[in-house]
Amino acid sequence: MSNRGNYAQAEAMYQQCWEVSKKTLGEHHPDTLNVLNNMAVAKDGQGNHDKAVELLQGCWEARKEKLGEMHPDSLVSQDALANALKNQGNCTKAEKLQRDCYEISKKTLGINHPETLKYKKHLDIMITNTN
Repeated sequence: MSNRGNYAQAEAMYQQCWEVSKKTLGEHHPDTLNVLNNMAVAKDGQGNHDKAVELLQGCWEARKEKLGEMHPDSLVSQDALANALKNQGNCTKAEKLQRDCYEISKKTLGINHPETLKYKKHLDIMITNTN
């Protein structure tokens, strides 16, 4: 739903799912963290960049701790956090985080993996927009 731009509706649905998931699976369960990540992206899409950064930072840290920093889910949160930081205006930190995400993805998934290519595209956009 958030891919179509209806971020407010998506956020409300993710909020409900997140509350249920926290109660039934636990706060740091991979599925709960997935919902949290998506809810934060929906907040970012609505312009609530500060809250998005806060939630994504927590989600990324939890995923790194539980799954490791090289796990694909950790990279998804790292990518989303970099994007939210860029939207917040913290371009230097965003670019470094995105570059690290891309480099880790190259090592773990391979240079031609669709996720790696997506992270490279996001990095190229960040570099283009800051120069």
